[in-house]
Amino acid sequence: MEVKPSIVFAESVYMTEEAIKRLSNAAKVVWAECESEKELIETLNREKAKVVVSEYFPITARLMDSVPSLRGVVVYGVGYDHIDIEAASERGIYVANARGANAESVAEHVFTMILALSRKIFQAHSFVKEGKWRKREESSLPKSLTPSDLKGKTIGIIGFGAIGSRVGAIAKCFGMRVLVYDPYVPVEKVKNAGAEQVSLETLMKSSDYVTLHCVLSDETRGMIGERELKLMKPTAYLINASRGGVIVEEALIRALRENWIAGAGLDVFAEEPLKPDNPLLRMDNVILSPHIAGGSREALDNVSLTVCEEALRIIRDEVPVNLVNRRQLKTKGYRV
Repeated sequence: MEVKPSIVFAESVYMTEEAIKRLSNAAKVVWAECESEKELIETLNREKAKVVVSEYFPITARLMDSVPSLRGVVVYGVGYDHIDIEAASERGIYVANARGANAESVAEHVFTMILALSRKIFQAHSFVKEGKWRKREESSLPKSLTPSDLKGKTIGIIGFGAIGSRVGAIAKCFGMRVLVYDPYVPVEKVKNAGAEQVSLETLMKSSDYVTLHCVLSDETRGMIGERELKLMKPTAYLINASRGGVIVEEALIRALRENWIAGAGLDVFAEEPLKPDNPLLRMDNVILSPHIAGGSREALDNVSLTVCEEALRIIRDEVPVNLVNRRQLKTKGYRV
């Protein structure tokens, strides 16, 4: 009897019935839900796992060295800052993600925040609910409730991959000017999208809305700090649905307190969940959500199927389509 290769899920994540069926036809699927690295290593070795799927569970060099059967790591989602990419590349281990699978969900969430901020939705809602709306005349309303149109405004997109480019497409529908900062994307791609490739400094200075769509890496960690925030217009808003560590949170809190910028929409944070004493929780010029931008039902279905496909490619000894460490593996002489 042929022994199926094993695919271990480090955490409990949503997978469609179709995805589970396809995985089960080709492999033994194990739901580990481990509390510690030691426990996960034991599970991976017991199952002689070829693939581990991780949403947030750290996949370290020590784990890789402890599991000789491991050939690939599949990220449940897009962000891979919890995976030691260099260690995986040195050991010839594929790291794949579900790039693009939740792009629509994140892009729509970003624009939900942009519209809520520009139209003063939460302030207007509270104004009515608190019984402050006593006169029908518009002139009787406080200026703090005056909304702004998006048409003619400038949006600056940092990171122009699947999500960033979708945000840009939506922005064009609103009649916005689109600026892009992404040193890894060809100028032609940006131009074809009707956007302008600019420096980070120009983007921060010129944009009415700045939205972040880059992975968290050594290069991007803390890339938006005091200097960058002070470049922004006092009427501008900052949106982050990528990773909290891209922004220096202490600098952002100061920027919001001292009105360097008008406000922010945040779906991700330096530490998640937020601690009860985090100043962001007490600010009126901030919209917060609990890291759900990429979590629509449709997005989860897409992520599920993409994770399934990438895991199956690895157990068939094929190169993943959404290979995160392609450049590193190629440099080290591995097949990509």
